[in-house]
Amino acid sequence: MSDISIIDVTHDWDRFDEVLDLYYAVLYGPWGVPRDFEWYHPAHGSRFAIALDADGGLLGSARLLPEAGEGPRQVRQVVVAESAQGRGVGRLLMTEIERIAAEQGVRELCLNARFTAFGFYEALGWEFSGDEFVSELTGIPHRPMRKRLG
Repeated sequence: MSDISIIDVTHDWDRFDEVLDLYYAVLYGPWGVPRDFEWYHPAHGSRFAIALDADGGLLGSARLLPEAGEGPRQVRQVVVAESAQGRGVGRLLMTEIERIAAEQGVRELCLNARFTAFGFYEALGWEFSGDEFVSELTGIPHRPMRKRLG
């Protein structure tokens, strides 16, 4: 994992189109979601943890949405390139997102995990916080999860 660097960026990062391409390639395209469909919802003030390889190639990303009132802050669109899966990239991304959130005084995070990632999040200390549901966008089962920080 020493060849992976994690950086903290915002939506105006000069390589952000690459992040959108990765989101689509891994999270939406394989389930038949049209590229021109509204699968990415801009939220100015979002922060992104970005994983890069030693050559600067994009390996993954995780997004922390801006504060939206009371309650936990939401993490969305955690993605690791297929070629980088199983190398600890996801863990590094989540560690950075949690660090960013804690730095902002966030006490609790939430996300909607795909069924294939339940074990991944549980291993990082996340707990289920609701019943399983099927995404209207992808048709994939998800379940809400939460994690208290600090």
